[in-house]
Amino acid sequence: MNQFRAAVAVILAMVMLLLVGCNDAVTAEEAIQKFNVKMNNCDYKGAFAYVSEYDGLSFDRGDKDGTKKIVDAVARTLEIDVIDIQTAGATGMARLRVTTVDLRKVYGDAAGKVTNGYVDDVLKGSKISAEEMRRALVAEIVSESAMADATRVETECQVNLIREKEHWYIILDSTSFNIMMGYINEANAMVENGDFSSVTPVTDTPAVSGSDVSSDAAAENTESSVTFND
Repeated sequence: MNQFRAAVAVILAMVMLLLVGCNDAVTAEEAIQKFNVKMNNCDYKGAFAYVSEYDGLSFDRGDKDGTKKIVDAVARTLEIDVIDIQTAGATGMARLRVTTVDLRKVYGDAAGKVTNGYVDDVLKGSKISAEEMRRALVAEIVSESAMADATRVETECQVNLIREKEHWYIILDSTSFNIMMGYINEANAMVENGDFSSVTPVTDTPAVSGSDVSSDAAAENTESSVTFND
């Protein structure tokens, strides 16, 4: 499981963009909508053109073992509905309803199927390597994430917004992006702990704060942010 966890961790450290694309959003709502469309198209370079700051998760070069397919499957299911937007001058805040595939449930189902699939071989004395199990688990997660009937989760979250040079940007933190990626942090924790038994589909979760930093403060504090450029 540790090897699989390392492979899945690439989801949080893979290339989603190497160069920042062009931002043409003249309103805050347009920035959110265009970010959503680009994510659905797995155009991460284009999506993050609408992100001013990204706090908590880093991206690195490379893709391993098909894990990018998991990211793509989740991104294609992302639906962001704007509940409310408030702006004042060059800052703002948006309350969003985010719907996406629930990786916690997908991981749990995939782990059960892969484990059961190897039971007979193990009982017959076959040696199953950790690498083989990991590859099978990744493949099953990719398959189930892409299914039309994959379990979805809906969550309300909050993001701050900022206007820079007449264009609007989203300020993402680890909480809001974790939600947009189908609760990937919790799914990875399940892999780390080796415990998929308590997974329960979630269809109505309470509102959570996607950011507890004011827009003015966030605009000034870039210490924990990742800058997407060459």
